[in-house]
Amino acid sequence: KARDYHVFGPPSRSAAMPITICRADGEDGGGGVAFVASVGDGEHVSPWVDATRDEHGHWQLPQYPCEVRDLPPDHPKAARWTPGDFQHGIDNTDFDEQNQIREWGGQKLFEGERPPRGWSMDRFPENVKALLEIPHMPGQPLKEHFARRKALDPRPFEDKYFDEVRRDLVPEWPALVRRAQHVENFGVHTWDTPAEWAGQEEQLVPAVYVTPRPDIVTLCVGIAGHDASLEPGVLEIPGSEYDFLELLYARDQEGKIMQILPFPNHGLTPAIFCTFSFVPPRGTTSITPFAAFKIRGAWRGSPIEWDPEVGSDEMQWFTEMEPELRSRLADKGKLQAKHKEQIAAIRHHKLEKARPVLWPESSWEGNAAKARAWRD
Repeated sequence: KARDYHVFGPPSRSAAMPITICRADGEDGGGGVAFVASVGDGEHVSPWVDATRDEHGHWQLPQYPCEVRDLPPDHPKAARWTPGDFQHGIDNTDFDEQNQIREWGGQKLFEGERPPRGWSMDRFPENVKALLEIPHMPGQPLKEHFARRKALDPRPFEDKYFDEVRRDLVPEWPALVRRAQHVENFGVHTWDTPAEWAGQEEQLVPAVYVTPRPDIVTLCVGIAGHDASLEPGVLEIPGSEYDFLELLYARDQEGKIMQILPFPNHGLTPAIFCTFSFVPPRGTTSITPFAAFKIRGAWRGSPIEWDPEVGSDEMQWFTEMEPELRSRLADKGKLQAKHKEQIAAIRHHKLEKARPVLWPESSWEGNAAKARAWRD
């Protein structure tokens, strides 16, 4: 029922937000709370906060009044503005001490008026060049903020749901991959081999499915919207009530983890459904979902096929990863032929045996060696 569900959480962030639906048992024996969590770095205000739909049902960016107060209606700055847009020569002007119009420019990365010797803007990518060209807008910090963000990446201003989809691995992915490998070393459960957790397969086996958008897939695990009056619940097994999801991730055709996110323990409001969406890297032909629980271990779902030509630009490094990294992340038995050849061609440097050093008997090192020998 609608009255049983509430949505709360932090503001929108720069990274995709995994969604967790938690159970909050009250006096009436039901109810749930949806927590919206994020693993991204740094909070920011989404340009779509006050967005509305047009007559065709399409989302449109909102329009805001000028941040500078008490302007006459016919003033050029008084016009309503859309996040990301500004008027050059109007929004970046004010009056100096002599009451003369002053126009502000973009940002400099050096001190003084003259650039240092050998200075060249060619060393920076195009989006950074565009960012440096955004001028200061006196009295309009929010307009300036959105203009700089749009210069860095215009895609979040063109797609309302852009920030809800992961397009690259989180910075701490190496540690998360090691955690997943550690859990899998104790065995991986499936729908057909649930071991002692038989009867809870619907709650534990993850799933991956395509979305209406051709480049996005969604990972999920758990049960959402269960109505106990219409269908039986999950079998209760002693000990499982304290369990929680630690990791939700996906592997490609070579066994490499292409996307992984951690999920926290919600204590007295245990999670019953967790999900997030992502864009797979190019070169992916199959996607297999995995879930790692604290007590009930690792679980594998059914794979789906994927078009290798569709993928994320941000994960091109994953598609073209070095053979040394591929050898550590991939399953040796699933490697493609060309990748096997690349890994076989790796030549490791021969390690030289450390030669013992003969320290003078009266030196500090020599006395320390004697002390260690006497101690042992």
